[in-house]
Amino acid sequence: MTQPEFKLVTLGRLRLVDGAGNTVSFPEKGLLILAHACLKNWERKSRTEIARQFWADVDQAQASANLRKTVSRISDRQAQLDFRPFEFDSRSVAVSQSAFRHDIDELTSVEGVSPLDHFLKLAGLLQEEFLSDVRAHDETLNGWIEDRRNECFAMLREAFLGAAEAVPEAHRSVFKTVAMRLLDRDSGDETVRAAITSIYDYQGYGQEERGLDVRGLQAGRRLPAEAAAAAIQLEGETRRPPRMVLLPPKISGNSADAYGAALVEDVTIGLCALRSVSVLAPYTAAQIAGRANKSQSYERHSISYVLETRITDEAQGHTLFAQLIFFGNDEIVWADRFNIAEAGLIHSRRELAGKIASAISRQVERNELQRLFFEENAAAYKHFLIGQQTLTFLDLARVRRARGHFREALKEQSSFAPALSGLARSFFFEWLLTARGDSELLSLAERHANDAITANSSLAPGYRELGVVKLYQRQYDESIAFLSTAEKLSPNHANILASHADTLVQASQPGEGLEKIKAALDLNPLAPDEYFWTAAGASYSLEKYEEALGYIDQMKDKLPADRLAAASWGMLGNAKKAKQFVASTFEVHPDFSLEKWMSIVPFKEDWQKAHYLEGLKSAGFK
Repeated sequence: MTQPEFKLVTLGRLRLVDGAGNTVSFPEKGLLILAHACLKNWERKSRTEIARQFWADVDQAQASANLRKTVSRISDRQAQLDFRPFEFDSRSVAVSQSAFRHDIDELTSVEGVSPLDHFLKLAGLLQEEFLSDVRAHDETLNGWIEDRRNECFAMLREAFLGAAEAVPEAHRSVFKTVAMRLLDRDSGDETVRAAITSIYDYQGYGQEERGLDVRGLQAGRRLPAEAAAAAIQLEGETRRPPRMVLLPPKISGNSADAYGAALVEDVTIGLCALRSVSVLAPYTAAQIAGRANKSQSYERHSISYVLETRITDEAQGHTLFAQLIFFGNDEIVWADRFNIAEAGLIHSRRELAGKIASAISRQVERNELQRLFFEENAAAYKHFLIGQQTLTFLDLARVRRARGHFREALKEQSSFAPALSGLARSFFFEWLLTARGDSELLSLAERHANDAITANSSLAPGYRELGVVKLYQRQYDESIAFLSTAEKLSPNHANILASHADTLVQASQPGEGLEKIKAALDLNPLAPDEYFWTAAGASYSLEKYEEALGYIDQMKDKLPADRLAAASWGMLGNAKKAKQFVASTFEVHPDFSLEKWMSIVPFKEDWQKAHYLEGLKSAGFK
């Protein structure tokens, strides 16, 4: 008997393929009906029943009309392809399952196959979920799809455990990937967890973990009453652990490529052994890494933590830099740098992976109350995230747009401290960008920063914004004090380090400021423009004019730094270049006044202000 040419694919994206494996166009509703017929094992159904089941989101008359249109499209396409799985009459729909092949059949053909080969086959077939792209409106249909997904995962789990006793080195990566998917679906599956940690001989990874001690974490920290109450209410109950994504490493240099991939695999397995986090499957992580707007993916997949790694070539070997970012407020809650030994690579990899996994476990526990605070205010949190993303560019229109999102967040939760901090920052940015010395904007920034601290004194951004405002109010000691408090609360928060660096530069300590902004850039190499602007200002004050221009050149929007660029070119004696930036400044600010600008520049000591004024005059400002 000749094998049917066409195959219905339901594992992953629903589609029809021909004998060469090419996707063949066919009405999607028709393919869904075929899949349902195969898996529910029916040959004929009434039109009324099909209309009700596959168009449940509309009334019966509209559903019947939709079915008639679909039947017409299917009939036309069947004639074009000479492929006739459907037969229609005025009352019913019939399906001939012998007219095509079905990928689900391949899951059951395991006679005479070894446990390892059976597992590898299932792992290949079940790389994606059953009907991964189908989102039906009918509860019965959705329930059927979810039941089939559960059946597929159960088959995969059984095959995984059946083959886990003796895993060849060549196939360990496949076992790792499947274990991650199984644990992502059920983080409490201790049998799978034990199997994968046994395969990799990493049983010790979870030993340092402790249960979340909510009362201990609250000691010395003042949180909103509703967040603390939520945390206490959850104490002792089974809770969904926070989700983490491990992005593929950024690797500088060819010699580290193979080592880097193996190291990340070891770290991933180490994280699998932890009970305090749930790790997103590697396939999904790789997809997220390739997207321009990762924030949307983090929100869609309910990701709380992002682990980023970088491997760089050094004179003495390689260096691994790892940082754990809490997505809620874009804070780096942990970061460390490791030297990678050239000798004993397997041992050094696993030792590093163990250190990273243990450090992550501790930091996640310490950060749990903050995560609860953000996630208990979901609607406000969403508006805050949009505002925060909009505020990454130093552009007046975007700054005001971001302010609107922060205000929407506060409509949802009037004491949502992150949004109050965002409002403060938006008013400060407007003050900076308009360059008019408008004291009312600074006052508004100060008020909202104080409100943020009152709302939640355990979060660092309020102290950061207040420190920035105090700087431009010429209260240098208070500015440094508030920023030091922010840095103590979040010692690895790159944005806070950047603001602290800016204060040090303006307080006539440009050397210390440059060192701190370099530390911030190390933590956040794809930094917002303000980092490079601060670094440029520090370099200028240290008479490193070419370095200053180099930092300005890294800004996406260089317009805010036109005055500094003009001064740098002026001090280098390049009048032609300097005049270009003078002209650009007047294009943006036609009423720009050198005297007024110098009156608001917040340098603490006269020598620094005189040095800046010299550069501006050399450039051609009068």
